[in-house]
Amino acid sequence: MMKRRGWIWWYGLFLGCLLLAAGAAETVRVVRSGDGGLLFWFGTLVGGGSLVLAGTLLLPRRPRPGFVLTTIGCAAGLLPTSWTVIVPVMLVVLIIASGRRAAAAPVESRVRSG
Repeated sequence: MMKRRGWIWWYGLFLGCLLLAAGAAETVRVVRSGDGGLLFWFGTLVGGGSLVLAGTLLLPRRPRPGFVLTTIGCAAGLLPTSWTVIVPVMLVVLIIASGRRAAAAPVESRVRSG
């Protein structure tokens, strides 16, 4: 039986894909125009989007590492998307929501039998 995904999971996938798409578009633009900044645009948008996706996919099984990856990815995507105003707000909402989910997750007990 497949477990129902929450809105945080879908929201994280959406934002991760949005950052990847923006990173691909900016990378193509930089390469065609020769303006420079390839490392900045590719690193922050594609790298940030990849971390958001990885963290979001990890969040249901390993909430704390998933939260850390999601937060780093969102932080990377804040600066290059700041001109849109709405995307940074959406990224901050994802950080808060995934942080609350990670905090609400039960602490894994490490009892050794033996």
